[in-house]
Amino acid sequence: MTMEIMHIGLPVMTPQKNEEYSESLKLYVSGPDNNPMKFEYLRFEADTPMHPDVVNNVHIAYKVDQIAEYIDKYEVLEGPMALSEELTIVFVKIDGAVCELMEFHN
Repeated sequence: MTMEIMHIGLPVMTPQKNEEYSESLKLYVSGPDNNPMKFEYLRFEADTPMHPDVVNNVHIAYKVDQIAEYIDKYEVLEGPMALSEELTIVFVKIDGAVCELMEFHN
């Protein structure tokens, strides 16, 4: 099981540069490619369906080979969800920390 850190997700209350909106998740996101420190800014609407731990806490995102290797071992907060044909994510809690696991499909 290899894990590579992809970004750090930071919940924010104010609009950020280059935000994109996800209607299904009720959130604005300014991706880590817009930030030299690989910070991903997440601004959630009040009625977001996302788990409160994801909404209210910083998360660390890891690239993993297969999400399935992890979801039976850790508390799943949200997902898995396919964001595109190339990417599936899941939010889990590992030793009290919120983590996003990212599986890229080639």
